[in-house]
Parts: sequence; C-alpha cells; structure tokens
Amino acid sequence: MGQLLLVGLKKKGVILQLSNSLKTMIDTVTLQINRLEIDEKYLSRFQTIKSSKTNTLKYIFNPDVKKDSYLPKITIKKLEGQRGWYTENIEIEGSASKILCGTNYYGNDENDYESLIQKSLEMLNSIFKGFPITKEQFEQSDLRTIAFVFNFVLPDGFGQPTEFLKMISLLDAGKKYKKIRNDIYNETEIGYCVRFYNKQVSIKIYDKTAELLNNPKKTQKEEELVAKIKQGLLPSKILRMEITLQNRTSVKKYFASRSDGDTKKERRLKEAFNNTLCQSILLEFFDRLTNGINIQALDIPLYSIDECFRITKEAGMYPYDACAWLGRSLATQQAGSLQLKLINDDYFSRQDRSRTDKRFEKLLTLHPLPVFTLRKVFEECRKQLNEFKIMKPEQYN
Repeated sequence: MGQLLLVGLKKKGVILQLSNSLKTMIDTVTLQINRLEIDEKYLSRFQTIKSSKTNTLKYIFNPDVKKDSYLPKITIKKLEGQRGWYTENIEIEGSASKILCGTNYYGNDENDYESLIQKSLEMLNSIFKGFPITKEQFEQSDLRTIAFVFNFVLPDGFGQPTEFLKMISLLDAGKKYKKIRNDIYNETEIGYCVRFYNKQVSIKIYDKTAELLNNPKKTQKEEELVAKIKQGLLPSKILRMEITLQNRTSVKKYFASRSDGDTKKERRLKEAFNNTLCQSILLEFFDRLTNGINIQALDIPLYSIDECFRITKEAGMYPYDACAWLGRSLATQQAGSLQLKLINDDYFSRQDRSRTDKRFEKLLTLHPLPVFTLRKVFEECRKQLNEFKIMKPEQYN
C-alpha cells in the first residue's frame, strides 16, 4: 500500500459553507403489522406469489422508481388455516430519508417524525388506492430492522474517499464481525464499499457520491442532485457509515440497552427518532473500528527502512521499540487488523495479545508519531459525529 497523497480541490463557496452539515440519522426501516386483514379491493397493484411447499400466499408491491418515483416496498404474508387464508403479517420497508426528501443524500432528525408519518400514509394511500391501514395501526407497528446512518464530508485537502476505504477494509470491528465484503462501484465513477457484518448487525462504510452516481434506479430528485454534484454545487467527497440492526432480536437488544432494559419489548418507529439514541449507536460502532493502534499501524506510509527509522528516532523510540512497532505496522498492512488478531490467537493467548496491545498503546502515548492522512480522516469524522448536525434540503434552496 503506497503513501496516500493529499489532493486539493477547487474551493466552492457553497461547499465550504455547508460541508460540515451534511449528516443523516435514519434511513431504511422495516415495520411489521400483525394479523391485519386487507380487503382484496386494495391489492390491485400487488403481485401474487403462492408456494405449495411452505403453504404461504404473498402479495408483493415492489415499486418502479421510473414510473412511481419513490414508494416503500410492501409484502403481505398469508397462511392457510382451517377456515381458509388469513394474514400473518404485513411488512413495510422504506427509506425514511427518501420518503421525506426523495433521496437519502439529505438527512432527518427527531423533529421529522410527524412529517414522516404523514408522508408515509400518503404513499400507502397511493399504493392501496385507499386507507386500509390507519395512522394508529401504522405507528403501533413493530420495528423489525433499522439503519442508522451518517454522512461524513471530507474537507478540502483530504483526498478521495476510495483511498481511505481501501485502508478501512484492513481494520476490524471485533471478532464477532468476521464476515467482510468489499464492493467496487466503477460503472461511471470509481467508488468503494466496505462491509463488516454478522447475522445481527451490518456495518457499512462507502463512497456515497459514487453509489449515487452508479445507482441505475434514481428518483427524479436524485437525478437533480447528480447534476448539482457534477457542477460542484453540492459536496461530493462523502464517506457514509450505515449501522443496520438486521432483525427483531438486534433491534430489541440495542434499544433496551439505551432505554428501559427490556429486551423482550417490541419497539416502535417513534422510539428511533431520538437524536441521543441514534448518536450513541453510531458512536459505539465508530469506536469499534477506530482502535488507535490499528489506525496508527495503517497510517504510517511504507517508506524505506531508513526513513522509517528516522521517523521513529525523531519520536524518541529506542531501537527495540522501533523494530517492534515497524513489525506491527507491516503485519497490519499486509494482513489487516482482524486477520492479524485471528492469526495471533492461533499461536498465542488472548491475554498475550491484550498485554502486547497495552504495551503498544503506552509506546505511542510516550512517543507520538506523525499524524498521516488516515488518522486525520478519523479525527475529522469523530468531530462531525460528535457535533451531529443534520442537513435539510432547504439549506441548499
């Protein structure tokens, strides 16, 4: 991995003024309403799928963005009982940001809940051609999945998101997140996505602009945004972090730990529209990735040995410490911090690994090394996450 270069961009007044405000809070959610029967007259826009193997009948509404603009996806699942078919549940999946703004480039906060409910009901009316679901039934639906998101806008001089994402893919969020997937967006614009996940939680960090440019199913609002981004009227260097609680168990666990401690209680969408809760979840997973030793080990460019010794000497390290630190940096850049952890645990105890990390932490505290690009990126991201400012479309109008 070569040294990262700091690439400056031409200054645009509007970008400099608002670049620290492009934040988001909640994106895709799945809501479930149990045992609510929907009359056939409301299902003319739904596709029917029947399975004899599972004895189920599904009515599915999957919107066409070009035809319908943005609308949520709806799945009605029916089971066959002794008295015929009955509804087990209705699942409604949609992006809160897209419902509110037509795009998830912009954000939302706790003050947008009522507007979200109103716009969601209007969209459901369009899908069903009527009102088979009341406002109370919609608000009391169970929260099945939810994505907490945040857009970090990189200031001028920080280079392009792709370079940092390639390095972030060598970090880890703990041994519980052994599954890692890297995707490359390269149809029209080069971009990159890193995902750490298990059955409960998914952690994604990606180039939001590249994802938007390469999305073949853009809403009209997103087409307009792409044009403005290409004109330099909107921020383009955006790292987006998404924390998705992927099932009911995960939703209950993380909400309970931040509220009443009840891990069996079904959660509602209104509970999610809480800035403090959202920020705490985002910070928790941000902290998982930002282990100081791993970042510092990746951050030092692969200079010649002569240059590396010069840097560690100027930091005040003794020869033994300098060699140990350079070995840790090389191993991290070669294998990644997660694989290095797993390999270490094949040969040494976890206690040995913990003691070694503490020694390195003390070493870096006593002898601070120069701060290179990756560490600066994480420091800037933490600053923005702590400020937690949410940008609304009207700020650009």
